[in-house]
Amino acid sequence: ASADYRLRNRSDMLAYREECVKELAVPADLVEKYQKWEYPNDSTTQCYIKCVFTKWELFDKTTGFNVENVHQQLVGHGANHNEAFHGSLAACVDKNEQGSNACEWAYRGATCLLRENLDQIKKSLAPKA
Repeated sequence: ASADYRLRNRSDMLAYREECVKELAVPADLVEKYQKWEYPNDSTTQCYIKCVFTKWELFDKTTGFNVENVHQQLVGHGANHNEAFHGSLAACVDKNEQGSNACEWAYRGATCLLRENLDQIKKSLAPKA
């Protein structure tokens, strides 16, 4: 499946962010935080993260995170899925053994991915010169 994954760019990110803010009626003060890569642990933010990651095809409410797609998004096509980086991504995601709702599940994995890989994430979404 990951061979079919389409790499997203900054304009995709901005579009998904806007769609999710509208769909969830996210208040402006939270939107400002998201723009600074700050994601407080509240139900609105959890569902916002789930919305964005779902649009990116990085998260599915039934199966959870697609680590191959996450990896490819961060390093581009030709990602070697056996390397240590893949392991570090996989370490952030779980199979929701806790039985959390999908928003909490997405938030838990995404905040770990963001904490561990923020520079790489920002680089993959930087405006292209």
